[in-house]
This record gives sequence, structure tokens and C-alpha cells, in this order.
Amino acid sequence: MDFLEVEVNTQKYLIDSANIKELVQYTQPQPVANSSQYIEGIISHKDNIIPIVSVRKLLGFDTFSQTQLQLLHDVEGQHVAWVTDYENSLRTGEPFKKALNPHMCVLGKWIDETVKCLKCNTHGYIDILKQDVIGHHSDLHLNGAKFLEATSADLSVEEKIKVIQGNAQETIKGIHKLRDNINKLVLAFEQVIICDVNGVDVGLIVDNIEKNHSLDEKHYYTATNNLSPNSPFVQFIEHYEINKKLMFSIKFTDELHGLVKSFKQQH
Repeated sequence: MDFLEVEVNTQKYLIDSANIKELVQYTQPQPVANSSQYIEGIISHKDNIIPIVSVRKLLGFDTFSQTQLQLLHDVEGQHVAWVTDYENSLRTGEPFKKALNPHMCVLGKWIDETVKCLKCNTHGYIDILKQDVIGHHSDLHLNGAKFLEATSADLSVEEKIKVIQGNAQETIKGIHKLRDNINKLVLAFEQVIICDVNGVDVGLIVDNIEKNHSLDEKHYYTATNNLSPNSPFVQFIEHYEINKKLMFSIKFTDELHGLVKSFKQQH
């Protein structure tokens, strides 16, 4: 059987290629009032109106944009706390225990990983990251390390704190700009698979489309007929071993067919 390997929330799944009509680049769906939480909206494709569904939501996960926005919210809070602890350390002499290496905090690790993503700059998201975040974030941590050195006596404690606060403010402004432009990352990152789900065309949003596989019994690992523990819309069919990694082949259930069919009838 032929399958398409896709990535959803860092997990790899296999979709039967026989049900796939076309692969298209993600475009922002047009929202539809009073639709199901699982339906992101609609797109017009080849004179057809296609409902767009997030596979993340079908599997019970947050959407890609929600996870990225939550990350940015978290790292902003972490850097506010970083500055508070740092100011206390400078004023009291208590040891400072948070990261002084800009590559070792959560934001730094995310930056390093994101700038490696070749497609992430399709709409200019990496340009924003480089222009508005990286330099200020590095200055915050590197100045922090420098100011803790005993030989760094060229500035007073209050002057050092003022520099650190300025670095932090600029870093947080950059984080806000990333947040306000999160759609640039979504547009570059997500992809859509137009599938036939029991006779109804549905656009399925996934994080990434990997590759096609022709699988036979030598790849077969085990069978299951279990629903996803978080969703009635996705059924795990078989477990395959590919390059020493186990992946479920998945099927979209009659419940998804009914959801989309009802949506199309109402709209």
C-alpha cells in the first residue's frame, strides 16, 4: 500500500495515498460563523469550496499557531523573571542561577532551531527574528554575564540595571513583533492535504508533509483499531516500522464525514 508520511505536533503519521486528491500550500482559510471548532474555515480551490480542518485539533492538540503563541508568552514571562532575579543578585550579591548564555535559555534554544528552518522565512518571519530579537536577546544575556564579573566596575549597580532593563525591553518588544506576525510563520510552515473522506472533500492542515512510502508486510509491526484517545475523528489502523521508527497509519472516521457534510449543508 502507498502512504503519505505527515508530521503533526512533532509526531509522524501515515495517510493512505488512495484517499489523497492533492497537496496544496496553506493559505489562510476564510472563517465561517457558527461553524464547528474543528473547522478552521473554507478555501476556494478549482471552483470548489473546501472546508479546512486542523488535524492537530482532530487529534486533541492545540493548533500550531496556538503552541507558538504560548511559547512566546512563556519566554516573555521567563525573561521578566530573569531580570527581576538579576536585579536582586546585583543589589544583594546573592548568586544568580539563571542562564547567562543566550543559547541556553528556552528562547535562545528556540531561536537557534528556528533560524535553521529553511522554509520559515518564506514570508519573512526569520527576518523579523534576526532584526528585532536576536541582537537584543544576546545583549541581555552577555551584558548580564559581564556585569557579574568582579572586574566589571566601570558602571554602578544602578547603571548596570538600567542597561539590562533596556536590553530586556527591546527583547520583549521583539517578542511582541513575532507574536503580531505569527501568521507569517503559519503560512510558511503548515500544509494542506485535500482528501476524500467517505465521499466528501476535506482540506486537512498538517505541520509538514514528509514523503511517500510503499509499504508491504516486511514493514508491518502490529494492528489496532483504536480511536485516538483524544478524538472520535481519527482511528489508528496499523503500526509500521520505517527506518527503525514506528508510525501509525490513520483513518478519518464517519464522525468527521458527518461533521463536514453537515457543515456543507448548512453553509
